[in-house]
Amino acid sequence: MNEIYTIGYGGRETDEFIAILNEYEIDTLVDVRSKPYSRFAPDFSKEKLSAILSRSGIQYAFMGDTLGGRPADSDCYTYSPQRKKKLLDAKKCEAKAFYQRGIAQLNHALSSGRRIVIMCSELEPHECHRGYVLGKTLDSDEIAVTHIGRHGEPITQSQIRETSYQEALL
Repeated sequence: MNEIYTIGYGGRETDEFIAILNEYEIDTLVDVRSKPYSRFAPDFSKEKLSAILSRSGIQYAFMGDTLGGRPADSDCYTYSPQRKKKLLDAKKCEAKAFYQRGIAQLNHALSSGRRIVIMCSELEPHECHRGYVLGKTLDSDEIAVTHIGRHGEPITQSQIRETSYQEALL
């Protein structure tokens, strides 16, 4: 069985972030932010993060165009009356060709033995599309999804509760 990890950088210092990646023996970071820049944490902007990771022996790959949490395709969203806005809908994303291409690329990288972490900005996986979209898609008999929590602790996909998110869609 292959294992893939997810992590959010929100509020972390780069040294702490790299230490966590090293603890999990990550060799490839896949950035799934639709817009890979941060004015609040400039070290996590695409170019700077790529350089920091490279110095640490970790490969950087951007996939926010296929697996990002804010796809340009408006058909990927469902209106939530409770929140009075459109929210990303996992089932609608999974049906899109661009999303399926991104998942296929991840699966190919996993099959080559890479230790991959999917990164976004939100610290908590249950508040991010890493948990309620990507984790849901990837978690299977062939792939175990482990989210790296706020304190570096492992959280399985089955521990991520989708209930509150799914109820928000109703």
